[in-house]
Amino acid sequence: MRKPTTDDARKARQQRKRDRSRDDILAAARAVLLRDGIAAVTLEAVAREAGMSKTGLYYYFSSKEALVFELIFAAYENHAQRVQEAVAATETGAEALGAVIRNTVEVYSGQMDDFRLAFLLGQVTGSADMRVSAEQLQRIRPLNDMFLAGTTRLLADGNSTGPVEPRLLAFLALLSAIGLLTMKGLVESQGDPLLYSDDQMIDALSSIFARAVE
Repeated sequence: MRKPTTDDARKARQQRKRDRSRDDILAAARAVLLRDGIAAVTLEAVAREAGMSKTGLYYYFSSKEALVFELIFAAYENHAQRVQEAVAATETGAEALGAVIRNTVEVYSGQMDDFRLAFLLGQVTGSADMRVSAEQLQRIRPLNDMFLAGTTRLLADGNSTGPVEPRLLAFLALLSAIGLLTMKGLVESQGDPLLYSDDQMIDALSSIFARAVE
């Protein structure tokens, strides 16, 4: 095995600096978007927020569309990783379905802005900035397996999903959690929170899905 050289260390430092700069840009873009709306997210506005030149920003992102996509992708990826890790710790299909629901709700319940960014921004704005290219779609597709593959496998191994195909049942569990969050965000934005707590709703949905595999 080759020993690291001084040049290797220099390159590693440069990469860490580039990663930090990229993260700073994404944080600035998120701040502009949440404060001023999608129309205000221009490369000039983001560069100003990040305290850098527009030319410097172009080194990392070639367009507003690319920048907005990275914000959305980051939310998806964090969510998918959380669900995948939780499902990996379960032993049955019913437990996995509950893990999908609980971790989807918990990852966003304290960060509803990220939920709106990930799942509602394109629908609400109808913006061209939300159109996903074929290349970007190729990056998103593997996340579907992170969300669903583990649960699908446990359900199939248990052979207990009845007439509902295992992957569809896993998807419906994910969809139920997204629906819960949509309603939660709607009523809380009006200062009229739901009657039931997150835990009550998570437990009820998990129980319903557990019965579906008994």
